[in-house]
Amino acid sequence: MLIALATYKFLTTGQLLVLGIMSERANLNKQISELRLWRNPLIGSVTFGVHPTFWKLESVHYLTQHGVNLISERMDADAVIRHPKTGTVLFGQDYFHRISTIDVHIAMKEQSAWKGFELLFFLTYFDQVTSGKKNGYRAESSIKISENEYLIADGIAMLQTPKRKELYAIEVFNGNNTNRVHLSLLQHLKALSVGQPSKQFKLNYGSRVLCVFETESNMRSVMKRLNEDERFKKSKPYFLFNTLEEMKTNIFDGWLLFGGEKVNLF
Repeated sequence: MLIALATYKFLTTGQLLVLGIMSERANLNKQISELRLWRNPLIGSVTFGVHPTFWKLESVHYLTQHGVNLISERMDADAVIRHPKTGTVLFGQDYFHRISTIDVHIAMKEQSAWKGFELLFFLTYFDQVTSGKKNGYRAESSIKISENEYLIADGIAMLQTPKRKELYAIEVFNGNNTNRVHLSLLQHLKALSVGQPSKQFKLNYGSRVLCVFETESNMRSVMKRLNEDERFKKSKPYFLFNTLEEMKTNIFDGWLLFGGEKVNLF
């Protein structure tokens, strides 16, 4: 459980079950409770109020500093241990979006391991790194477009495939706001047009954008919008579309280009 939290930073009980930490929710909740109630707790949890549509939201769990100290003794010296760096954990208004982004991370890491591939890294918008400026921080998934312009992807992942490393910017779209998605992907088009994602991660070939949707209807609307937008005319191979539910079961096949053509992840 501690290793899973060190990998993904935040996990719900449901996500821990998906990862196979335990098979029974009741037993898992008991274990979480015990680790939270130690004199020096290893796990912290954030609880949420009742949602008007989805009723009770699942709590989100994370490593405390005591948990970090314990697990660091059992992991490689260069292993990245992800955990909140402050005593306050805020989800703001992005509970569902953050959980969905973590679902994508889980799918990519777990399914890649099943195939014998390695997920080299998965960076997210809710992790911060220093910007190099005094007291300045930026999202770990920032992509520099120009000297004074950045976009913040929901995630950036690099996958080691049998042939080469593949780089993906990842956007996760909840809801049905087609216009917002269109504007977001225009920023990615701008970055791709100057090869900035590849330059940033020192690749001499192109990268792609994975567009993951909560609803198929929104995905189809966005695909139609991009297919009609002349600015995207030459960029079709660089934007891949899928629903979150489909991706949870198969990240390698079943992707679509915005013209409707079926393609694989690589």
